[in-house]
Amino acid sequence: MQLVGPAAELGADRLRQMYELMVLGRTLETRLHNMYRGGRLGGAVYPGVGQEAAQVGFASALEARDVFGGTHRDLMMQLTKGVTIEETLLNFFGKAEAPTKGRDGNSHFGVLEKGTLMVISPLPDAYPVAVGCALAFRQRGEDRVALADCGEGATATGTWHEAVNTAAVLQLPVVFTVQNNQYAYSTPNERETRLEHFADRGRGYGIPHSVVDGNDVVACYNAAAEAVERARGGGGPSLIEAVTFRHFGHAGHDPADYVDPELREQWLERDPIARFESLLIDEGILDDEQILRLADEVSRRVKAAIEWAQSRPDPDPASVATDVFAPRTGPRAPEPEPASGEPVTMLDAIRSAMVEEMERDERVFLLGEDVGPFGGAFKVTAGIYDRFGADRVVDTPIAESAIIGAAVGSALMDRRPIAELQYTDFIYPGLDELVNEAAKYYWKTGHPVPMVVRGPSGAGLRAGPFHSMSPESLVAHHPGLKVVCPSNPVDAKGLLLAAIRDPNPVVFLEHKKLYRSVKAPVPEGDFEIPLGSATITRPGSDVTLVAWAAMVHTCLAAAESLAAEGISVEVVDLRTVAPIDWDTVFSSVARTSRLVVVQEDVPVASIGSEIAARVADELFWDLDAPVRRVAPPMTHIPFAAVLEDAYLPQVDDVADVVRELSTI
Repeated sequence: MQLVGPAAELGADRLRQMYELMVLGRTLETRLHNMYRGGRLGGAVYPGVGQEAAQVGFASALEARDVFGGTHRDLMMQLTKGVTIEETLLNFFGKAEAPTKGRDGNSHFGVLEKGTLMVISPLPDAYPVAVGCALAFRQRGEDRVALADCGEGATATGTWHEAVNTAAVLQLPVVFTVQNNQYAYSTPNERETRLEHFADRGRGYGIPHSVVDGNDVVACYNAAAEAVERARGGGGPSLIEAVTFRHFGHAGHDPADYVDPELREQWLERDPIARFESLLIDEGILDDEQILRLADEVSRRVKAAIEWAQSRPDPDPASVATDVFAPRTGPRAPEPEPASGEPVTMLDAIRSAMVEEMERDERVFLLGEDVGPFGGAFKVTAGIYDRFGADRVVDTPIAESAIIGAAVGSALMDRRPIAELQYTDFIYPGLDELVNEAAKYYWKTGHPVPMVVRGPSGAGLRAGPFHSMSPESLVAHHPGLKVVCPSNPVDAKGLLLAAIRDPNPVVFLEHKKLYRSVKAPVPEGDFEIPLGSATITRPGSDVTLVAWAAMVHTCLAAAESLAAEGISVEVVDLRTVAPIDWDTVFSSVARTSRLVVVQEDVPVASIGSEIAARVADELFWDLDAPVRRVAPPMTHIPFAAVLEDAYLPQVDDVADVVRELSTI
């Protein structure tokens, strides 16, 4: 090792600081590992011992204003970014004052104020989030950079590809680093790729890429410093692979007996801390006495911090169900007044909401596949690109994970992203980012994630099993997500405006059959419909029908036909299925004493299941008949018109169930 390149300009104090961080990281991780193996630490540990040079070298190239997103093995990168060992230990011990307030343990945390993103188990989920941060920096004209790190095993995932490819296409200020520690858990490199180096993948994305000695902190720093400055200057992303070796197994419980002993010994002889010590001694920056004194000081500091953290209070058990949603603060627009004038389609109302909010708030922007000049698969975004340009209407590759993850990252950087899916059937590839990043972020860290994921859903257009899903039950199952299903233009506009302004992730499902088939006058001026508020679209006294989206119209038609038979039906439009407006549902059922839930989604583990169960539980003595559900059979959505009609609840299906209940 020798001081060359950008590292040669660091100065003695900075080099000593980097060495101290390496020693601190190894001392801390070794102590935690020993405590885990001795049964004195719960959860898990993922030691990065042996990878100090890569972690400290890479993170040292960042400035305080830059952002870092890593994995469970990147504890030293967190420390280098300014996270304290006290914050770290509070999290390992699950304490109330920890970065995650005891809601997640070990190294699964981030301290956004210090520029580190939340760590979660699925890898490399921080990659798309870092891409979103970089997108926000570029949109605001800031010369900030995001760095995303992972191990070599994570480069095999679709998430990794989507993030790197999207950043390359958009030329974003982000640096991607890979710590190749030879094993993805127990799987060696030759079982992970046919390439000689993982960085060779950069050639396929058309971005600069390099391979460095991951046990040489100077080499790692130099490579990262050059990539960071390239990104900061508008040169786009880079990919760096640090070839290194982890001294222990994947986690504390892993003995790593799959590693050849001779190979292990060869790597131990190249220990990164010993190599850096030799350089600093040769440069006259440290001597043997100073090294011993520093090791003793660090050891005492870690010991004292462990004792302090263990003594801190545990979380209050009463807080177990709190902080699912961030509270909305500040003024709200009024609810809509009755409107007159020319009726508009639901599609036009949705477009109008986005345009008006983009004009009102410069933080709001759109991203997704074909949302730009093409105007989206259903032309919902038509004309918006011409009005606001490429910075605020961002065409992306086909990459649902990257799209949703980038929305998370940009939302954390004080943007208000609206991510469009061509069809909400395609939400599955993005669920990891939606469920594990967006939905959990506020609950774990206290940082809101104001974003909207919107797109066409629902059946009835003979589109077959891959373009007709109603995924509301799927996403509503996950705490932290709000789910909206409008049934008409006024509600669509008012709910979308409220969704964009909400501090939480909102999934906005637009029933494609209603896009152009339902029209109504929409009030002028600013208005909102509060999320979580149902409405009674038709009052009645004999039976309550609860529905949302297209099924509201099916229920209204059934109610109209039943009125001729003397049966008075009340129709409740939920509008928001997560959270549900239980007060409106309960008060309606208490009046009518009968409930039918009508849904387009399949019946098992659904919104209808939850409504039926809760009404039966809490309003049992108000009911004069069993709660009934009208839903499709538990099968896939067919293509042929006669099959799709047989699948979807029809007016007669609803009317028959109401007639049956009204006789009980």
